[in-house]
Amino acid sequence: MVKELKDINMQLMVSVWSKYDKKTTFFKDMTKKDQMLNGTVYYDAWNSKARENFYSYSKTAHFDIGVAALWLDATEPEGFPNVDHNTALGSGNALMNSYSLMTTRAIQNGLKRDYKTTMGARPFALTRSSFAGQQETGAALWSGDISGKWDSLRRQVAASLNYAMSGMPYWSEDMGGFFRPSDQYVNSDYHDLLVRWFQFGAFTPLYRVHGGGSNTEIWNYGSQVEVLLNNTNTLRYRFLPYTYSGFAKCALDGYTMQRAMVMDYKTMTNVADQFMWGDSILVAPIVTEIDNSAKSRSVALPTVVGGWINFWTGESMSSMNSNGENGEQSVTVVTVTAPIDESPLLIKSGTVLILGPMKQYVAEKLNDPIEIRIYTGANGTFELYEDDGKSRDYLETKKYTLIKFDWKDTLKQLVIDDRVGSYDGMLKRRTFRIVRVGVGRGVGLLPEVKPEKIVTYVGEKMVVQL
Repeated sequence: MVKELKDINMQLMVSVWSKYDKKTTFFKDMTKKDQMLNGTVYYDAWNSKARENFYSYSKTAHFDIGVAALWLDATEPEGFPNVDHNTALGSGNALMNSYSLMTTRAIQNGLKRDYKTTMGARPFALTRSSFAGQQETGAALWSGDISGKWDSLRRQVAASLNYAMSGMPYWSEDMGGFFRPSDQYVNSDYHDLLVRWFQFGAFTPLYRVHGGGSNTEIWNYGSQVEVLLNNTNTLRYRFLPYTYSGFAKCALDGYTMQRAMVMDYKTMTNVADQFMWGDSILVAPIVTEIDNSAKSRSVALPTVVGGWINFWTGESMSSMNSNGENGEQSVTVVTVTAPIDESPLLIKSGTVLILGPMKQYVAEKLNDPIEIRIYTGANGTFELYEDDGKSRDYLETKKYTLIKFDWKDTLKQLVIDDRVGSYDGMLKRRTFRIVRVGVGRGVGLLPEVKPEKIVTYVGEKMVVQL
């Protein structure tokens, strides 16, 4: 089955709990070696030999047959078997919250040692709990078994932002909720919620759907919903050059891609239902039934030079305060329309937005041609990061490329600098389709049919006059 999935370009992740049925050889072996927690069915994650055994069982059962990653569930651990007991490292109460760190580290260390060029090159795991420093293990948190309700969606936005502000850039959720209504496949109200949840999820670090006791494949919800969800899937893929460049900054510079407004605009301390995706994109998802019914919502816009532009329409949005003064930290509240197929996305003036081709999966094709959308009204810069997408060369030998795009608004010039760096398999010759965004032009999901300029880039500096 794993091979068949790989043949259609899918990678398998398997859910694994760090506990064993008492009838298994795993349980009997680790109990005999005093590697279980206090006579329970959970292994002692603070015992180095127990961690190695935990990994070795996973290696035999999963990694050796090509499973790409583990979903390390219940890493609280569930039931708290360490409470009021000692672990191999000391007090279970004092060490309690680090169980997930030790477990994800066990898997990462094994993968890096035994599968250096495959699963160990960029280890990944999904886990239900987290601890300081866990991002180093390649493990991403997901927010647990949440309910498929509007208020749960609203609270997920705040949860994701708080998590990022703790210094942890990799967050995920069960889009659509784990607990879903019994009539989920025919319930039109739930369908609206699902569509809106995908629209939020597309601008979170990990974009994934999951539901308990459900067949969550998008075609189960009817053709209309399937089209809407697939549009959001396509949007996620088109944004990959921008997003991947941002996650390179996470790995190399300690950045976080999902950003509470206060991280970039210091007076916006109490905004919990909108955020920045990278430096340039303000995401304001629809998270209430009222806003969904109204097909609009209010958005707080911080003042920036040139203002903000609606991604879907190309219309400029004011960034003046209520007194009409263009103050450094002033905020304007505006109403943005949001039909069911559009979640509010506002782009900062001066943005050079790099959008990739439409894809079915990441490695289907290289990012060529690239669409470059220029949001005029201010100067702006973007640095496109690319690497081979699979190895550790970007860390160990600095094999990656950077291309800097510099928009000079007064001169109406896009300066594309010399390409810096190289990596195996890189595209040496690129096609850039450049468009100045305006009302109805260079907007929305699909590439602009008639860009201002189509240029060929071979890695040398060029100046494009628009």
